[in-house]
Amino acid sequence: MAETSSLTSPQQGKASWTSTAFMVEAIVLLFFLIASMAVFTQLFGLATTTSTEAARLASATTLAQNAAEEFSADPASVAKGSQVGLGAATSTSGNFKVSCDVNKKKKGTGILYSAHIVVSDDNGEAYSLDAERFVEGGK
Repeated sequence: MAETSSLTSPQQGKASWTSTAFMVEAIVLLFFLIASMAVFTQLFGLATTTSTEAARLASATTLAQNAAEEFSADPASVAKGSQVGLGAATSTSGNFKVSCDVNKKKKGTGILYSAHIVVSDDNGEAYSLDAERFVEGGK
């Protein structure tokens, strides 16, 4: 019986060491899993914010281009909606505000119209552009 107890003793010690190593490895892997989840959560949050800003910029760019085309078509009567404005035109689309400041300058045989178009929303200026058009023989 003495021999049997001496054989079981080393196996019990080895089993205890193996389970301890397994537990340490499991804790380390769990730590890396939690750290990875935290990093990916932050990355997905940043991606969502970037996507929202990109959509905002795309909408603002489209509105500014439309205002520039309206200005280019007839710079003398850049309008607010369907009203003719003398120096500025504003219109809204969604939560955006489009403002257009028009200046005219006599140049040679015509008039040079220049416009500064700004698209803004509750967060501030989203996009701006400058456009010019020369009208021959304008008064």
